[in-house]
Order: sequence, then structure tokens, then C-alpha cells
Amino acid sequence: MIIGVSGTPGTGKSTVAAIVARRLGGVHIDLSRLVLEKGFYVDYDRERGSYVVDEERVRRYLSEEARSRLVVLDSHYAEIAPRELVIKVFVLRLNPLKLLDRLLSRGWPLRKVVENIEAELLGVCTRNAVDELGPDMVVEVDTTGRSAEEVADEIIAVLRGRPVPTGTRIDWTTILRPDELYRLLETIELGYSTPQM
Repeated sequence: MIIGVSGTPGTGKSTVAAIVARRLGGVHIDLSRLVLEKGFYVDYDRERGSYVVDEERVRRYLSEEARSRLVVLDSHYAEIAPRELVIKVFVLRLNPLKLLDRLLSRGWPLRKVVENIEAELLGVCTRNAVDELGPDMVVEVDTTGRSAEEVADEIIAVLRGRPVPTGTRIDWTTILRPDELYRLLETIELGYSTPQM
């Protein structure tokens, strides 16, 4: 079976997925690394600086892997996993202001940073997972101010039956103060108006 750990870059997916896999005796698969190592792509998008994934080959590979062991899939599009094998997808969320600082500290181009901030602000990873798998299969986890171990504890508790409130989603537009939202929107506007290098 497959447990998905999704979210925008910088929310802690890789660290949390590795902990969950270790604690549950599964294997951690970083989908981006897998795609590159196995050549599971059909093209390279120069504008976005990313590979176009061969989804069918990825699904076949994951199906084979999940037949013999638990797979903890780490990807911002974990919903690519074959639906019939997915136990749950956990979308890690992080306050977009914290994410902004984290991604800028990585030295990423501003355009790439703001695309990811915008995706986090709008809950794109959650929306994609819900659209593909249905709302009952997707659980959001706020990682803001929490250690990877604490986030892994929450995921494992849900997998072991802890109830999850239904119909509630993290909405940063209602959580952040107006001045915080304004700062984010200014940064996003700046990022899109800055010429790409």
C-alpha cells in the first residue's frame, strides 16, 4: 500500500516521509529523485525548470513496489499514485510567510519562490489531491512551528485511527493578518514582474 506525503517544496515532506517510513517499516520514495534516476520523464520544461513526468511509467513502478511493501511516497503531487493502493495522502502545509523565508534562504530564483508561495497560499496541493482521490483520502497537516517528529506523530496517529475533522481545510487567507497577506501579495507581484534569468 501507499501513504502519500505531499505539499509545496519547503514544507518538510522529505524529512517527515523518511521518519514515517522508518517508524512503520516501509520504504521512503522521493518521487522527484525516482523520476530522474529511472528516467521516468518525457520532456524538460525550461521555463519552469522541471521535468515533465511520464505518469504511466511512474504508476506502474509504484504498483510493483507497493505489492511487496509499504511505500511512503514523498512528492508535491503524491496523488499520482494508483488510487486503489493509496491509504491516505497527507498534505503538509506551512505558513506562507515562513515558507517564503525558507525558500529564499535556499537561494532559489524569485519567480520559483513566488510560484510556490502562491501554490501554498491557495492550497494547490490539497486541491489537486482532493480532485484526484476525493476529500476522504486527503488530510492536511500544519507544520508551522512543529518538528518533523511531531508531524510524523500526527500522521501515524491518523493512520492508526485517530479521527480527523471532515470538511475543514487550512485557508491562509483567513488565518493570516491583512498586513501579512499584503506582504505576500506584494512579493508575488514582484516575483512575476521581475525578468527571469
